[in-house]
Amino acid sequence: MNKKVYISGAIAHHDIKERKQAFAEAETVLKRLGFEPVNPFRNGLPEDADWREHMRADIANLVCCGYIYMLKGWELSKGAKLELDVASSCGIKVLFEMTLNV
Repeated sequence: MNKKVYISGAIAHHDIKERKQAFAEAETVLKRLGFEPVNPFRNGLPEDADWREHMRADIANLVCCGYIYMLKGWELSKGAKLELDVASSCGIKVLFEMTLNV
């Protein structure tokens, strides 16, 4: 079973330090649950790369995963909505942050 899980959530137009912290916290939770987190902040691109470049790298990482983990507030993000659509279309199982933080 593919235990890799792509972390998806709002990044652009938000406080970058807060977003990095939220994604890092999700990594910790997911590791504790036995998953192998894939954090888009570690996609190999410079932070100031074009949004489209980030989306290409992120979707390439996403399609190698068995799961996608949607952080709270994902609905406000064009990129996260796109990632969820790709995941759903590719048969990647969807997890929502509120589902796991019980």
